[in-house]
Amino acid sequence: MSEEKTTLAGVELGSPIVRKALVFSIWDGTLCNGMVALNETFGIAGALSLRATSMGIAVMTSLPMLLGSLAQFLIPAWANPAHGRKRYVLASVTGQWLCLLLAACAGWLSEPWRAPGYIAMFILAAVCGSIAGPFWLGWMGDLIPGEARGRLFAWRSIFFSWMYLLCSLTAGSIVRSYDSANAPWLLFAIVFACAGLLRLGSWVLLRLQFEPPSVRAAQAFNPLRFRPGRDFAVYGLATASFQGAASLSSSFFNVWFLRDLHFNYLQFSVTLCMMVVGSIAFARFWGRLADNFGTARVLWVSGLLITFIPFPYLWLHNHWAIWMLAFYSGAAWSGYNLANFNQLLNATEGRQREHYIALAFSLQGLMGAVLSLLGGFLATRLPIIFGWQLQSLFLLSGVLRVLIFFGLFRKFKEYREALPRRHTDVYAELPGYRIGIGLMRNVFGGFRDD
Repeated sequence: MSEEKTTLAGVELGSPIVRKALVFSIWDGTLCNGMVALNETFGIAGALSLRATSMGIAVMTSLPMLLGSLAQFLIPAWANPAHGRKRYVLASVTGQWLCLLLAACAGWLSEPWRAPGYIAMFILAAVCGSIAGPFWLGWMGDLIPGEARGRLFAWRSIFFSWMYLLCSLTAGSIVRSYDSANAPWLLFAIVFACAGLLRLGSWVLLRLQFEPPSVRAAQAFNPLRFRPGRDFAVYGLATASFQGAASLSSSFFNVWFLRDLHFNYLQFSVTLCMMVVGSIAFARFWGRLADNFGTARVLWVSGLLITFIPFPYLWLHNHWAIWMLAFYSGAAWSGYNLANFNQLLNATEGRQREHYIALAFSLQGLMGAVLSLLGGFLATRLPIIFGWQLQSLFLLSGVLRVLIFFGLFRKFKEYREALPRRHTDVYAELPGYRIGIGLMRNVFGGFRDD
């Protein structure tokens, strides 16, 4: 008797137990994105409330990348494959929600320790959340068929993005009368306590998920003797350098919005949400593009769009203009993140998947940490241009992105051999495409001869 097949979001899966695991995974990711929304909306704001320095903020955003990436690369050396991947994922999530609860209490420490204590707990929460990333990716890679990952992960991202929007806008609306100068710590304590509880709910759902046996035999791993192939090395170096160039200025956009442009928390949360709206609007388009034309091409196209993100911020300061730029940024980064994620999975089919993923994450974390710290050092030392000192940092980041993209983003290897390449299916997923075509037909239809 043939095994019963099931579908999810129109994608054919394996047995019902696989579908059930992916449904739990979607709800786990939804709660996780609620946590991420609260952390991203109020993480740097909390540091500013405690009078953290620019270098402190740079450490807060860079150290998790550095420590997390090193841990991701070294952990497979001592992890016992017999225990499975689920065990390590659950342990890392436990550490994350506990650290978030401690971060909520840090603002009531005595004065010299408030900002350092908060930053330390925030860093540990981020590190705990990332160290088991390769295990989780390997887990998902074995659950989801390779030919449908683009569509399925795009569909998942829409669910996650709506949760992000809900949490960020709700929190921003509740505290709209506050800004970085007058917010009490109790506000931040409630926010981070809620973030910790959301992650605890995510942990419960992770426990319920089925973990399939790995499709690859366990192999001994020695980090010092690990030698990836040339194609993977080029891909890893290019994407890590590009992420690093973005990290040079990424955390200071939030500082610029809150400190220099004096956004209140509602305006700031709308800025972050516009990025999510852009991601939602283009999620299906990027997913179709990846499935039909390959992840390598999507990685190149979306990377090209990202190179130009910092430049408009040199001239545009109005919050309406910034919201439109945030929409564009979200649309471009959604394609890049989706393609980068799927390229990583496609490149590691039939290999030591967790080890290759750990190497890619390590490179990205190392480059991101170094350049983020460099951004913190330069933030108070670069000349003032166009009115604010941080705009010099934005310009430097933009120039560096352009140089890295055109220097390293040559044609990546496409690992999938058979690609449908249906042009019409892809263009039909562009936001507003069908409405626009319908209007064009109605408008110009009147000029046709009967």
